[in-house]
Amino acid sequence: MHDDAQGPEAGCRCTDTARAPCAEGLSRYRAAVVKGCLPRVTAPHCLVHLGLLTPPPDDPDVLVPVSPNVAESELLQPVRELLDAQQDRLRSISAGFSPVHAIYRAARRESQDWLTVVDGADAVPVLLEQAVRGCRSELMAVQPTGGTPVPAGVTHRALFPHAARTHAAQRRRIQDIERAGGSVRTLQQLTGRLLLCDRSVAYLVDQGVVEIRQPAVVAHLAAVFDDTWERARPVAEPAAARVREPLIVDEVRRAVMKLLVSGLTDDAIARRLGVSRRTVAGHVAALARDLGSQSRAQLGYLIARAEPDL
Repeated sequence: MHDDAQGPEAGCRCTDTARAPCAEGLSRYRAAVVKGCLPRVTAPHCLVHLGLLTPPPDDPDVLVPVSPNVAESELLQPVRELLDAQQDRLRSISAGFSPVHAIYRAARRESQDWLTVVDGADAVPVLLEQAVRGCRSELMAVQPTGGTPVPAGVTHRALFPHAARTHAAQRRRIQDIERAGGSVRTLQQLTGRLLLCDRSVAYLVDQGVVEIRQPAVVAHLAAVFDDTWERARPVAEPAAARVREPLIVDEVRRAVMKLLVSGLTDDAIARRLGVSRRTVAGHVAALARDLGSQSRAQLGYLIARAEPDL
């Protein structure tokens, strides 16, 4: 007979979700360790649930204490098994992605070989000079600025905006290209600077340079150049140019009118047409004077009314 009867699970209100013994459970566990057993009817539920008390094989009416190490190990075993399974899954996924990472890295290296960004006031002119000297069959240029000689036997075509015909520095550049055997045409508007060498490498020029060697992209840029070239106007010989010059000036002025109606600033118009801001401001002032405009907003309205086909 056991003399520890205090009623079933005295003082313990733990449920099957308990993760640690309650205060009553700790007290009763100490008593069990000291005495060697507890009556089954008085054993706290949390001690039984956590495996800290277990029935001996020879007396079903009592529970004997279990070492905390053993009880803890029994409780942690299924958790460890679950973690081991998750670790196996992690390793499996990681191993499966190894070839994917290798392919990605190789593709990135390959794609980066196709596109290179070069910055720096010193590096950009050097790169463009090397590009021109490296051409073997064809050089296509949009608004070129450098004076690097084009190698003998290389077909050289250059595009400028119409405004270049009346801009002294650009006019000299055009004449230099023509004297060296190149062909020059002009168009009302051109955006950005571009060099295309042998239809195999392209250089987009701004503050820096983007070198492109991706065949599809280079082919597209070459096709755009060819299309623009067909729509552009050949530069006349110097004698004839003086006759055509008023017409070109009118075209530049008309381009300024169209862009002004679109809401562009003088700076934006100058960049679009490849002229100086002062040139644009001069055209705007002349238009305002001719149309009697008192403000830029009014000028845009008057131009749109006077030139509905812009």
